[in-house]
Amino acid sequence: MPFNTSLKGLLAQDDYICHAQNRADGLLINIETFYSAATFGLAIVDLITTTGMRVNEVLQISYTKDCIVVLEQPGNNNKLEKRYILRLIPKGRDQPEDYFIGKETLNNLLKVFELLKVHYNNNKIPKVKYRENRQHLFPKEKPYFFQYNYKHFTDDALTACMRFLLHGMIFKTPEGNNVVLKPHLLRHAFATHAVQVEKIPLDIVGAWLHQKNIEVTDYYSAPTPSQVAQKADTWLKYTATHINITEAVKRSPEELQRMYEDAKNKVGTLNKVVGGVCTSHSFCPSKFQCVGCAAKVPEPDKKDELLKMKDWAQKSGQDWRTMGLLPEANRMNQVIRDCDKELQEIELMEAYKKDENYKPEFRIEPIK
Repeated sequence: MPFNTSLKGLLAQDDYICHAQNRADGLLINIETFYSAATFGLAIVDLITTTGMRVNEVLQISYTKDCIVVLEQPGNNNKLEKRYILRLIPKGRDQPEDYFIGKETLNNLLKVFELLKVHYNNNKIPKVKYRENRQHLFPKEKPYFFQYNYKHFTDDALTACMRFLLHGMIFKTPEGNNVVLKPHLLRHAFATHAVQVEKIPLDIVGAWLHQKNIEVTDYYSAPTPSQVAQKADTWLKYTATHINITEAVKRSPEELQRMYEDAKNKVGTLNKVVGGVCTSHSFCPSKFQCVGCAAKVPEPDKKDELLKMKDWAQKSGQDWRTMGLLPEANRMNQVIRDCDKELQEIELMEAYKKDENYKPEFRIEPIK
């Protein structure tokens, strides 16, 4: 069953509703169970598509100081800027590592927290036992975000909530077969987009995914058939030079060390960036060209910064074109396109926030 959570009251009607349905003329539905699943689903999709987390790592997130860390650092006008970190234990490790998230992702986790407070009728969420793989690493009960009715989520429960939220969205392979949506598939999509579309080096994407072996990252980020076809078309038109991407982006420890020394005082997560928040810890994949970078999470309250950047790029592009410097003019065109893309993302965020605050009106017709 695609929506089976094995958790009482989550994507399932209780006994009272089931018995009452036998006596009712219309359809009786307890909407709380759907609202809860959608709230969990939104947090799950957001976490995996912005960080590439594994399911096991998502299930570790708890409302504790050891898990959620807030960094405060001086920004413009000495105003403190906040950065948010989740401390989780990746697969194959036994010590927690940093997962940087944006404010929007944190807000989605806080929505889950508020949901659980209402569900339990308590200002605190209860501590529950960890139920999934690697239980030996989590022997103590904790106030995990992904719990319901005093039980911690399983992989299946997490997948069911994600599928419920995305129900109606149809994905197909090039052969026309339906794609069975799973959390791990979103992790593959995250890696593929970062490497094939955003051109982020494999070793950096591997660090984001918290993988030890870069060859695994290469497998995760393998191009789709449509991307292969597009590249082949580019080859025929422009006779591009073939490069083995796996070998090309591998770097020596010395080169990585030089990059780290160059970037350690300018780490993106520790600096204010145009139009959003940087989630790339250590190496900067875009050489600090933040507009259009896949590691940046756009924020609606920084929309004006993107508009100023776009205006600057338009004026600069005209100047370069007048001077006959077409490569520089084309670079400004790319900046404009990147600004437009991020502005569209912000518009989508504003739209769903507006829809989130929509208050429907109910009319109950009198029984005749």
